[in-house]
Amino acid sequence: MLLERIAEMARTALAAAHGVSPAHVALDLPEDRSRGDLTINAFLLAKEVRIAPPKLAATLAAALNAQHPVDTATAISGYVNLKLQPQALLEALFTEVLTDPAAFGRGQTLAGRRLLVEFSAPNTNKPLHLGHMRNNFLGSSTAAVLDYAGAHVLRANLFNDRGIHICKSMLGWKRFMDGATPESTGQKSDHLVGDCYVRFEREFALEVAAYCDTNPEEFAAWKTQRKATAAVEEEATLQREWRGTFREEGFARIPLGAECTEMLRAWERNDSAVRTLWEMMNGWAYAGFERSYADLGISFDVVYRESDTWTLGRDLILAGLEQGVFERRADGAVDIDLSAEKLGRKVVLRSDGTSVYMTQDIGTTVLKASQNNVDGQLWVVGDEQKHHFAVLFAILRRMGYAWASDLHHLAYGMVYLPEGRMKSREGKVVDADDLLAETTALAAAEVRTRDSEQRLDDAEVQRRAAAVALASLRFMLLKVNPLASMVFDPKESVKFDGDTGARVLYAYARLRSMLDAGGSSATGDAALLNDPAEVNLALTLFAFPAAAARAAREYSPAVVANWLLELVRDLNRFYDRCDVLRSSDAALRAARLRLCAAAATGLERGTTLLGMPLLQRM
Repeated sequence: MLLERIAEMARTALAAAHGVSPAHVALDLPEDRSRGDLTINAFLLAKEVRIAPPKLAATLAAALNAQHPVDTATAISGYVNLKLQPQALLEALFTEVLTDPAAFGRGQTLAGRRLLVEFSAPNTNKPLHLGHMRNNFLGSSTAAVLDYAGAHVLRANLFNDRGIHICKSMLGWKRFMDGATPESTGQKSDHLVGDCYVRFEREFALEVAAYCDTNPEEFAAWKTQRKATAAVEEEATLQREWRGTFREEGFARIPLGAECTEMLRAWERNDSAVRTLWEMMNGWAYAGFERSYADLGISFDVVYRESDTWTLGRDLILAGLEQGVFERRADGAVDIDLSAEKLGRKVVLRSDGTSVYMTQDIGTTVLKASQNNVDGQLWVVGDEQKHHFAVLFAILRRMGYAWASDLHHLAYGMVYLPEGRMKSREGKVVDADDLLAETTALAAAEVRTRDSEQRLDDAEVQRRAAAVALASLRFMLLKVNPLASMVFDPKESVKFDGDTGARVLYAYARLRSMLDAGGSSATGDAALLNDPAEVNLALTLFAFPAAAARAAREYSPAVVANWLLELVRDLNRFYDRCDVLRSSDAALRAARLRLCAAAATGLERGTTLLGMPLLQRM
């Protein structure tokens, strides 16, 4: 491998001059490519070998200058800028990319590791929505980049199929839906379940309002307890605040809330009627999810359900209590002191012996590790759960599990629409199915616009539109750093002239068309390629292994997405400067077609990691 050969040359030079050989020499593309083809950051090396960066840079520049495949090496302010010999660069590219295209960029940094990535984790009281889309795409793509780095990866889903939120949908159906079924309504089954949840919340809000209106003394007591000294004009604001807190704190005092709470108790004691209703509505939810997952290209290796795992942690905690990991409080509750980790104290069993959410997570995590023999686990969950996972990981380390040192929470930010934030309980969400359908319709319009002679029949338009839509959705939701919140605009996502998945698909289809029209490129001579645009395109392709490795290291598919955009930009610069099919020189045309074949392989590898379908024709 060309980059590995140069890195080894650098290690050898440092060993000879300073008696040190760093484990890793990073070769990066400089931001300003006029300074060189590659750059070595001596500041990063200095942290490991403890030699001043300018001294390291000078040593490397002197040792690497004019040493094949390096043409020139220049030390500037602690960096070493390398200019490569174009023929050596292109010959190495053709060998590394085209000899075994499926293996291009694969790494071994995680070889021997067994990792489990849990993502999706939907509640069975509503259909998947836009936020779930980001979760699913992040989870599936992160699993792919970890696999590409050499790990054996299991993709896991945990259905949150029990609890008070599930009972809300069940009671909504029982009380307000007149026996509606997916068949009788013609609805997708998980959408019907979601309508039941929204109907419950709507009716519950009316009961809360009625209760608050008829019990003004409770508002007065709340103000006294809160020590509010509001002026008359602030009364409405205080009323809204009180009613908002009362909605949760007084849940069981509202008739529908009390009925919902009793339904949960009945479920926990295996009441046959409640369990029958639960199984029916969960069945509707699962059937709907499976259709959505298929449309979104999502699959799992292992599946867990909260209804099977919610009691697992209790015995583990009681065993830990005997071992001194946990403490029994005076009121009978069991907790753990995590002050040393700056996480405070956490109750893991209530005073009546019942479980809290953390109890369940402890049990489920131990179960997943033991059943699948994994040495590391990753959760793809919104960033609002950062504290929960920090506490979970600290508890499992205290419990002595060796694998607990390799647990990670891939937190991600909110997804907003141009209109603002979604609200599930009010029904103000964007269902994943609806968004996919809308994006497909927008993509179909784009496809038809480009088919000015109307050569495509409706079936072919829809086939291409479906691929463009899914690729666009995946790309737009993955190109942003996971930690960042984002605004998603369906109309922008399918444009062919922006930083979009559609643009990436178009770049690939254009390459395939050129390769089909140009004939064989297997004998293209790398010595004929020395235009700066050709060299830059080759360098960007060489950057893919590093991008894939970084994506795995940082749990960020955005690294690959942005590499794809850079590759597409360099392709367009290449087209602007270099004729391919119109070249009158047959040998040069074959060499450039060979470079195009390497670029097509790069696009295939990168889009595969993002789960983007490709099209041979656009």
